[in-house]
Amino acid sequence: MILHKLTLNNFGLFRGTQTLLLTPNGTGPIVLIGGTNGSGKTTLLEAIRLCLYGKHTLGSRVSIKEYQEYLSSMVHRNPSAALPVNHASISLEFEYVRGGDKKQYRVERAWKQHGKNPNSIKEDLFIYQDNIITPEIESSHWQDYINELIPMSVSQFFFLDGENIQKLVDDSSHDMFLTESIRALLGLNFVERLHSDLRVYANRLIKSESPTPVQDEFTGLESEISELKKTQADNENQLQYLETKIEEINEQIAQQESRITAEGGRFAEKRESLNVKQGQLLADIEALESDIRDLCEELFPFSLVPELLKKLRERLEKEIELDEWETKNNALKSQNATLRETLSSEKFWEDVSLSDDEFEVIQSKLKAKIKLRLNRPKHLQGFNKIRDRSPSEYQRLLEWIEISLNEIPEEFIAVSNTLKEAQLELQKVEEELHRIPTDEVLKPLIEKLSTFNQRLGKLRNEAKNVEESIHSIKSQIQIAEGKLEKLYESLHLCQAHIQRQERVQKVREVLSTYSSELTEAKISTLSEAIVESFNLLSHKPNRIRRVNINPHTFGVTLHDTYNQSLAIDELSAGEKQIYTTALLWGLAKTSGKPLPMILDTPLGRLDNSHRELLVEYYFPYVSHQIILLSTDTEINEHLSSLLEPNISHKLHLEFHNADEYTTIGKGYFR
Repeated sequence: MILHKLTLNNFGLFRGTQTLLLTPNGTGPIVLIGGTNGSGKTTLLEAIRLCLYGKHTLGSRVSIKEYQEYLSSMVHRNPSAALPVNHASISLEFEYVRGGDKKQYRVERAWKQHGKNPNSIKEDLFIYQDNIITPEIESSHWQDYINELIPMSVSQFFFLDGENIQKLVDDSSHDMFLTESIRALLGLNFVERLHSDLRVYANRLIKSESPTPVQDEFTGLESEISELKKTQADNENQLQYLETKIEEINEQIAQQESRITAEGGRFAEKRESLNVKQGQLLADIEALESDIRDLCEELFPFSLVPELLKKLRERLEKEIELDEWETKNNALKSQNATLRETLSSEKFWEDVSLSDDEFEVIQSKLKAKIKLRLNRPKHLQGFNKIRDRSPSEYQRLLEWIEISLNEIPEEFIAVSNTLKEAQLELQKVEEELHRIPTDEVLKPLIEKLSTFNQRLGKLRNEAKNVEESIHSIKSQIQIAEGKLEKLYESLHLCQAHIQRQERVQKVREVLSTYSSELTEAKISTLSEAIVESFNLLSHKPNRIRRVNINPHTFGVTLHDTYNQSLAIDELSAGEKQIYTTALLWGLAKTSGKPLPMILDTPLGRLDNSHRELLVEYYFPYVSHQIILLSTDTEINEHLSSLLEPNISHKLHLEFHNADEYTTIGKGYFR
C-alpha cells in the first residue's frame, strides 16, 4: 500500500482545502513533515485514521452522540469568517495491491452540521476505485470493505503517535497493549466469540434439563441480573436527561455568543467586509500558487536554462538535416551501385570503340564523380546523432523547446506578479483586521457567558457521577453473571454424558488447540523480531539475547547477553523507548501487512545517541513508505542531514498565530 494524497477541507486547524502529496519520488521512502507544537501534526495522523475508520477511531464503546460531538469539534472554526463554517471533509488517495492487481482507491468522509446542535451532524462516506464509485460493494458495507482492506487492528502498528509510545514506556498499559495487539494479530477475538456462542448454546441445554431446585437458583440469579439492569436503565435515563440539559445550556451559550457578536455591530460591519476580502484573497493566492506548482511540474525547469535549450535546438536541427542527408544518400548509394554495375558491363560499351586505356580513363572519371556525390557536406562532417528519432519526435522536442523559451517564462512572470500583488493586498487587509479594537460593551455579556459555562461544568460533573454509577452496576452485573456461569459449569459436569454436550465440548477443545498452537507460532516469530529490532536500534550490542512471551498471559520476560532475566524496569529511559519501538516494529513485521508507517513525534525523550540509531537503522527500513511528523527540536538540522539520502521530499506546517490556522508548504522549517 502506498499513500498518495491527503486532502483536508476545514478540518481541525486546516482552513479551506489543504492538500499533502505523499507519494515517494524514488529517492527514498521518507516524507518529512515539520511543524511546531500545536501546528497540526497530530491532526494529520488523526485525519487519516478518521477517514479510514470513522467512529471506531475513538474506541469501541463510543456512542453515536459522542462521535457526532467529536465531528462537530473537528470542523475548523474561523472567527473572522462572514458565515460560520458547518462542514468538513477528508479525502485519502492510496494504491493497494489486491488479488495480484494494483488498484487506485480514494476514500472520502464528509460531514455537515445542521443548526447549532452537534447531534444534528450528517456524515457521508464514499469509496472510489480507479476514480469510480466501487461497484462491487454496496454503500452500506463500505466501512466493512475498508476494514477488510486495512484492518484497524493491524493499522495500530503502523499509524503511531509518539506520545502513545511514550505512555507504553511510562505506565502499566504495556501488558494490556501487548495482549490486545497479539489477540488482534491472531484474530483470537473471533475465536473467543465462537467460544462464547457455543457456551450459550450449551447453557441452554443444561437449563432445560435441570431439576426444579436448580431452576429456582437460576431464576434467582436471573432476577438479580434483571433488577440490576433495570437500575442501570434508570441511571442511563438520568444520564440522558442530564445530557439534554447540557445540550440546552450549550444552546444558551451559543445564543449568548450570538448576542456578543451582535453587540459588536459598530465595528463588526467593517470586520466582516475585511474578512470576506481576506477569504477571497486567500482563495486567489491558493489558486495562483496551484498554477505555479502546475507550471513547475511541467516544462518550467527547462526554461531556467535558455542557453542550453538554444544549443539543444541547434543540435536537433542539425540532426534533422543529417537525417535528411542520410535518407537521400542511401537512395543515391542504391542508384550509384546500379550505375557502377551498368558502367562495368561490356554490353553497355559494345557499340563504342575505345582503347583499353581510354576505357580505363573514362571509368575512373565516372567513378570519382559518383563518389563525390556521396560525400557528406562539410558542416556535417564529424557530426553524429546521439540516437535515432522519428520526425514526430524531433517535431515534439522542438515545440517543447519553443514553449520553454517563450510561452512559459511569460506565463510564469505574469502569474508571479499577480501573486505578489495579491499577497501585498492580503498583508494590508490583515493589518487592518489587527487594528480593529475590542469594545467594553462586551464585558457584561462575556461575564454572563462565563456563568453559563460554570453551570455547564456542574451538569457535566453530575453526568460523570451517573456514568460512574452505571459502570459500578455493570460490574455487579458481571459478578452475578459469573455466578450464573459457574452454576452452568457445575451442572455441565453432571451431564457430560449428553451427546450434544460432548459435541459442543469437542468443538471447544479443537478451538482451544487451534488458538494455542497459532498463538505459540506467532509469538515465536514476534519474539525473534523484537530481539532483532532492539539490538539493531540499541547502542549496546546484543543487549537483549532473547524475549519470552507467555502464550497465556502474554507477559514479557527479557534476557540479557548472559541469558539472565532482565525486567523492563531495569532498562534505561532511552532503552525503554527503544524496546517499545522494537515491539511495535516486531508487531508490524509479524502482521505481514505491507502498510505505510506514519510516526507523529517519533523521537520522544530519546537521547542523541539513540536518536541517531533510529535515524540510521529504523526510519529508512521500517516500511516502503514512512511519514515523519516532527518538530525541529526532535529531528534537528543534524538528524535531518543524516536522513537526507533517504528522504523523498519535505513539507512544512506553518501555523498562523493571528488567525489560528495552519497552511502546508514545501521544505522542512524553511
